[in-house]
Amino acid sequence: MITRRAALAGAAIVAASGGARAQAFPSKPPRFAIPFPAGGIVDVVGRSIGEKMAALLGQQVIADNRPGASGVLAADIVKNSPPDGYTVLLGNISSHAVNPHTLKITYDPFGDFIPVAGVGAQPNLLCANVDFPHDTIPKLVAAAKKDPGKIHYGSSGTSTSPSLSMALFKQKAGVDMTLAAYKGAAPPSTDAIAGHIPLVISNFDSLRGHAQQGKLKAVAVTGAKRSPTLPDVPTFAEAGYPEVVVDAWAMLFVPKGTPADVVAKMHIAMNAALDDKDLNERFAQMGVAPMKMKPEELTPYIQAEHKRWGEVIRAAGIKVE
Repeated sequence: MITRRAALAGAAIVAASGGARAQAFPSKPPRFAIPFPAGGIVDVVGRSIGEKMAALLGQQVIADNRPGASGVLAADIVKNSPPDGYTVLLGNISSHAVNPHTLKITYDPFGDFIPVAGVGAQPNLLCANVDFPHDTIPKLVAAAKKDPGKIHYGSSGTSTSPSLSMALFKQKAGVDMTLAAYKGAAPPSTDAIAGHIPLVISNFDSLRGHAQQGKLKAVAVTGAKRSPTLPDVPTFAEAGYPEVVVDAWAMLFVPKGTPADVVAKMHIAMNAALDDKDLNERFAQMGVAPMKMKPEELTPYIQAEHKRWGEVIRAAGIKVE
């Protein structure tokens, strides 16, 4: 069913494109390069927005999973594609704010892409083994200061959003805790549940179920406010660390040189999709907040994130791989 809002968005899309190109784009299905495997939350988010945008654009949106090197592979594919709007990167905090500081990338996060629209943002969640006594941020800080380096926490990699959230927290709290870096989000969760490590931090959706089922104790969330799905879990900001507000965000990007009218058409379609009730319900189930932004807000946001995480990475001594 096409709602009145969707119909108005469709009219705006046509007006934004103008002239002959309004009918030319899209004349075939656009392809979303998704930098993570099928089945994960980034994939689900990408396919969900693609479905809603397809109804507004009048063309199927193809999900093209291109995992590898923390999003570098997908970014390179889009960078080297024709600038016509048909190859779109589902970029994120890794591809544009973290990778430039930690990897030898072959793309310029600002010079090679045009940001099209915000998509969504998800906080990270810190959880503890059910028998771990230091299960609040004040207790954890006190314990870490008493025994520097003795408390271990699990996370995926050293420069992922969850790991960097803890690096930021340690810097602001002035504590020394030891990262146990895993390949992927599932293994540290399993080890925390089993008691092999006392703490684990991951994207909200990865740990929410374990917390709801009582397999882990939720300690704090990195969002600016509490999650409605775990309303009793405080934020790091509430615990006295207002700088530790972290979201794993996603945006759409196209190659530099893509015509402005094509970018505008896709921007309008994405923002209209973010108004969709069904999409918002799907996002809420995953702990994802719609990231509806104006065109002029996109680049400054990415630049601020790029600067912020560069500072955290350098302070943590994380080296370029």
